[in-house]
Amino acid sequence: MTKAQQPKVKRRGIRVALAVLLVAALVIVLGLALFNPVYSYYRKGMGQCVQWGNSYKLTATHLDTVISQDAALIRQAGTDDGSHSKTLSGHTLEQAQSALETAQNQRKQIAAEESANPVMACTARQLTPKLNAETKRERAWTATLQRQIAMLNKAFNPLFVLYDSDAGASKTAQVELKSVSDGVAGFAKFQKGSIDAGTLTQLNRQIDRANADVAKAAPYSVCKRDEGALYAAADKAVVAHNKAKGIDCGAQHCVALTFDDGPDPMLTPKLVDGLKAANAAATFFEMGQKVQADGGALALQVSQAGFPVESHTWSHEDLPAIMQNHHEQQQLDDTGEIIASATGFPVNFVRPPHGAADETSRTYIGQQTGAAIAMYGVDSYDWSNGATSSSLTRKIMSQIDPGVIVLMHDIHPHTVAAVPGVITKLSKKGYRFVTIPELTGEYPRAGAVYYSRDDILHM
Repeated sequence: MTKAQQPKVKRRGIRVALAVLLVAALVIVLGLALFNPVYSYYRKGMGQCVQWGNSYKLTATHLDTVISQDAALIRQAGTDDGSHSKTLSGHTLEQAQSALETAQNQRKQIAAEESANPVMACTARQLTPKLNAETKRERAWTATLQRQIAMLNKAFNPLFVLYDSDAGASKTAQVELKSVSDGVAGFAKFQKGSIDAGTLTQLNRQIDRANADVAKAAPYSVCKRDEGALYAAADKAVVAHNKAKGIDCGAQHCVALTFDDGPDPMLTPKLVDGLKAANAAATFFEMGQKVQADGGALALQVSQAGFPVESHTWSHEDLPAIMQNHHEQQQLDDTGEIIASATGFPVNFVRPPHGAADETSRTYIGQQTGAAIAMYGVDSYDWSNGATSSSLTRKIMSQIDPGVIVLMHDIHPHTVAAVPGVITKLSKKGYRFVTIPELTGEYPRAGAVYYSRDDILHM
């Protein structure tokens, strides 16, 4: 090679190197551009498959329970001595029997479909289209069975007078009504003047009526009537509150941020300050033993800052295990009492540790505490080994959709550090931060299960 040729070769080498770098940069850019939507597609597929699989299982189990109870009511109606003849007309019984048969047939049909194609495990080994297909199937089953539950509840409501002679059933209904009444009263108090006087007057009238009937040891059917009236009045209060704050989660992009496992003496106050600075609502699910540790001071601080404080059991024991081990008193009852004592507001939600709930625990929580169960549709995985502020932010942003409930924990430094950035990113996407009742537009029903705005199991 001559000296004259050397510069040309050198320039050619530089051009080749630059071309390689340009191609590499384009590959990286394209890879990043493709990674985010693909990752989001996968994360949503996985999360929704788990969510709707659990929703279906809880709904199917409850429908089985309702069918069994209603069949027993039909048999009891057949032996009635005539004391309920005005209430239990032939037409009423025919409607109830028809509803029962419809529900039984629908349940058998879906059970047969599931037997032919069992519910699969929603794991990373499954391709996302398969996860989405499973979600679609389980979502359809859940909706169908929820309609059957609603139909049975309506058709059998007139037959509830048959429970009036059962002292145990009436006592259980009185306990539930009193808990719901206390919860509604606390909920109205917590709204801090955002409910108009007329709506508040109607709500207080229903609270007084419920409390009077409890004091008189009203029978089962009266308690259930009062509870329905309380919910109707409380729903109007939620609507009035939302209207006053300009919240319309049917039209707006709303998200409910929730934090479990606290309070933490160092991290929770810092998180509360950050949320207040951002004017972002959130709900804290606290453990009874941690609330007890400082005499309720942190729980009160969270509540006084305007954030609902709810139950996450006493020591993070799974709900099914609580019922099997007969730990209801400490894990659920005592936790509710110590939070109410600290904040001045009854617990309206229980967040199940590890998202584990069953029919027995759901029933106990509804009947004995009047609370609902708060699940979630987006898991930040901030609890997993190796989690970072970046990883939890990526997981939230990849799964976010209007109407979801997001799970985080206020015991991890990386979570508290990430929250301001998460709020900023979501705000830029038009999201509004709300509580769970603000999200759903209704007062939480005793024993109902809330996964998201469009996945509510009304039991």
